[in-house]
Amino acid sequence: MRLTRRTLIAGTGLLAGLGLPARAAAQDGEGSERRAVLVVLPLVRKDYVGDSGTDTPNIEVLRGDSLRFDRVIPESMPALPVRRTLVTGMRSYPFRDWKRTEGMPAVPGYNPVWDWQPVMMETMGLAGVDTVYVTDNPIVEGPRFGRVERPGGSVESAGRGGIEDEIAAIRRATRATERTFKAGIRELRDFSGFVGIDPFDPVDAVQAPPIYIKPAEVDREGIGTMNDRLVELDWGGDQVDDLRSAYRDHVEAVDEWFGELMDAVPDDAFLFVLGDIGIALGEHDYIGRGTPTSHRESYEIPFMIRDPDERKSGDDVDWYASTHDVAPTILSYLGLTIPGKMWGEDLTALLDDVDEDDLYDRPFSITASGSLIVVRDKRWLMVADREEIERRLYDDDEEVEDDITRFQDVANEDTGQLTDMSLAALAVAGGTLPEFGPDGALRPPRERGDDDEDDDGIPNDFDAVDNDEPDDNDDAEALGYDGRDAEDRGAARP
Repeated sequence: MRLTRRTLIAGTGLLAGLGLPARAAAQDGEGSERRAVLVVLPLVRKDYVGDSGTDTPNIEVLRGDSLRFDRVIPESMPALPVRRTLVTGMRSYPFRDWKRTEGMPAVPGYNPVWDWQPVMMETMGLAGVDTVYVTDNPIVEGPRFGRVERPGGSVESAGRGGIEDEIAAIRRATRATERTFKAGIRELRDFSGFVGIDPFDPVDAVQAPPIYIKPAEVDREGIGTMNDRLVELDWGGDQVDDLRSAYRDHVEAVDEWFGELMDAVPDDAFLFVLGDIGIALGEHDYIGRGTPTSHRESYEIPFMIRDPDERKSGDDVDWYASTHDVAPTILSYLGLTIPGKMWGEDLTALLDDVDEDDLYDRPFSITASGSLIVVRDKRWLMVADREEIERRLYDDDEEVEDDITRFQDVANEDTGQLTDMSLAALAVAGGTLPEFGPDGALRPPRERGDDDEDDDGIPNDFDAVDNDEPDDNDDAEALGYDGRDAEDRGAARP
């Protein structure tokens, strides 16, 4: 067994079994109590931090003091599904456990935290660590989540009429930031253990956000319904300018309130700061959250760890971290046992001079939004629509000079790469992808043809590429992917 920080920390469970006080686990080497703070920056794209005409000095200061993770995309989208991953440390992809829940939209991923899933705050509480979570997210509710402080957000009316509605949603996110950071500042004045500060617009729990697409793109991209979220809309440059201006205002407001919050964060606290989801702002003919766009920057979020001992301060990491790594990392820093069902990685290992190559291999980052699946590496981006059985592949090679050709679908031109990325998605999903009915994931899946004429491991009915020529040596083993998530997922409940 490879010796990692996770295997060392797991030994603390033996102490609890011997009746030794778990509270001692949340202390540093000098006996002082450790403290941790989690801050979510709602709807902040990584490329809008210090760029794209935005003024974000406070987040930039933190970036200079933190271990920064590049190319991070959330483990699932949009805002509510990613919160389940955040507090459970479990992958939500590919929403195999989805069941339609009253009061939530009938979209895969929209459901509460199930009883069999671990909860970060519950794990802390059982070890005697004080916790408070500041949010208006309704799924963070009940004794398992410790003390929850509600900033007071309410469900406002939200339409699906067009860009003005998207601008209104951005402004709601700004208001959620203001009220939540204000409440968070009060909690930070005198705390022990853990404080989570997570702005959330309650509308995002009752309505899946629309995805706006230019009418001509529907047929061209092969996109059909996207769980009834797709809205055809013909917009002009002035409307996009208004949208981007409103978004820049939001990011700058988040930064301003983040500066106020940072004044209250003690220097001896472990600080984890990340975005929740990105947003498409008219690039490549899409607008909205959790879109099937080929524009990578629409997915990427800031992701930073500030260690109180300044370990790896200002360093960058290319390893594909994601949202399900947050809970295991914070628990590890506090010296607590990471529940076995938490599939995320303990990123504190990187603070201890562990090379990123020693972490479990993640050659791809994978996320899901309803029936949409996005698989990405440093060059390639695959977008798969499970409803329409459609896969698209985009080449982001920097050597390609023409931006137009960089974002054209090349699925039929590079079937081997498409297969590699499809197999990676299957490996992380546990070997199969669920089919969805109106009330939940289907077991068994709907019957479909299983012919696989090109022998690429993907039945013809699920294959977006030609099926006449077999590919050579395209199997999961050839990917170099260790399949750890798939093995752990084997214990997941229906």
